[in-house]
Amino acid sequence: MATSIKSIGFIGLGNAGYHLAANLPRTGFSLVVRDADESRTQKFVDENSNSVVASENDENTWKDVDVLVTMLPNGVVVREVLLGEKGIARHLKQGTIVVDMSSSSPFDTRSLNSELHALGLPLIDAPITQTHLHAIRTGDATFMLGCDSSEAVDRAMPLFKAMGKYIFPMGASGSGHAMKTLNNYVSVGSIIALCDSLVAGQKFGLDPKTMIDVLNVGTGRNFSTAYSMRDEASLTCCFLFVLRYW
Repeated sequence: MATSIKSIGFIGLGNAGYHLAANLPRTGFSLVVRDADESRTQKFVDENSNSVVASENDENTWKDVDVLVTMLPNGVVVREVLLGEKGIARHLKQGTIVVDMSSSSPFDTRSLNSELHALGLPLIDAPITQTHLHAIRTGDATFMLGCDSSEAVDRAMPLFKAMGKYIFPMGASGSGHAMKTLNNYVSVGSIIALCDSLVAGQKFGLDPKTMIDVLNVGTGRNFSTAYSMRDEASLTCCFLFVLRYW
């Protein structure tokens, strides 16, 4: 019978990881955390009870965690952290679930999955969308899950429910990262269309901020109009982007 998850290791306390991880001690999980920025790691522990800083050189730091979460810049960094010269994977007990929330290549994820499987470590790729800070801070993020083991997904589900509101099992290993990539493709397409429209509208004499207001109460509303393009700096970047390629 699968044991319940009590202790979680969390590596990567960047803008998203910091707030995602903060949801875990609030819901009863004990947490072992690490980030390349030691001051940020200490700040997290000071702000969140039931969490401790992982010692960089202590092999015993990770041996008792039930789940190890990585939230890092990309899959190359994830692989180095897990399987590199100082890789953590060899210190994990068999059956520990590895959850990669980074934006990684689905093909790299499948390769990593094979290597971790050989060590008795199931891998769940679980990238997020709905990444604006309000959703992350309130546990309303969206997760897309890829895993070869339905048992591992079932065991880890309380973890995802503590951090997310919408949880979609997408299929086998790499499926979560594939969906993340396609989601980003659609998202970038909407940004390009928005930037083109704002520049065209301004040339016609329309006010960009008013255009955003109209789009947000019409069928043109999307993540970019609702969140990304709400301030002067973002609008300026948008115009510079379009003018560069026009």
